[in-house]
Amino acid sequence: MDDSCSTSLLFVMQDLTIAGRTRIQKYGFHIYQQYKDELEEHDFYSDWRPYHFGPYSQMLADDLQKAISNGYVKISDDPSGDSKYKQYGVTLKGRNVYRSLLADNAFLNDIHEMLVNLQHQSLMKILKQIYMDYPQYTVRSQIKDDATRG
Repeated sequence: MDDSCSTSLLFVMQDLTIAGRTRIQKYGFHIYQQYKDELEEHDFYSDWRPYHFGPYSQMLADDLQKAISNGYVKISDDPSGDSKYKQYGVTLKGRNVYRSLLADNAFLNDIHEMLVNLQHQSLMKILKQIYMDYPQYTVRSQIKDDATRG
């Protein structure tokens, strides 16, 4: 059984604690759109398709589940007590793998800056921007009207 962790997932998670799988998906999509050239050799997620909350990658979802099962990512309850969202964070085991990637991939610092900026935005603001920039990913959205309003 393979117990490694996807480097693509670590590019998305880095050393952040991320609230919810939808946010992880949108971070992955932002990275894919802005760093396609740099990520080409890393076989980064390219299976994006329209889904309930905009662009969705089944490969990313599968890698996240595998990383949780193999101890690279941990899940915890939202500290605000909102049981709707779970917090996803890289464990020490995952951080060690991520840090080894930093030496060979200088662009990860740029990705980190982008992700930190996204961390400070509401999920609805992130969705609205994606929906405006990539309307082809909204065709199956369950929240398109809310996300594109005003």
